[in-house]
Amino acid sequence: MSTGKPKHYQKLQGMYPDLIGAAETLGKTAQGAGPLKDKDIQLIQLGASVALRSEGAVRSHARRALQAGATPEEVRHAVIVLTATIGFPTVAAALDWLEKIVD
Repeated sequence: MSTGKPKHYQKLQGMYPDLIGAAETLGKTAQGAGPLKDKDIQLIQLGASVALRSEGAVRSHARRALQAGATPEEVRHAVIVLTATIGFPTVAAALDWLEKIVD
């Protein structure tokens, strides 16, 4: 049965269960610390992932944003609005990474 998590992440979970558990708890605690809805949180984290040029995180947060009710257009727009801040080449790369997720 697939957990939906990348194999490398699953490997890290097996090797360092306490560390990964603590990181997951921190993330859940941060998400619950305010009024933002999950869709908005995922779109914000998507933007941060794009800025960091983290392909795996971009795909993960795009997938989670869609699961939380974002439309493909909202996911793409969350990336496109970063153009003036982080530059077109980074945005273009992220849009390419999203192709299989949003289509």
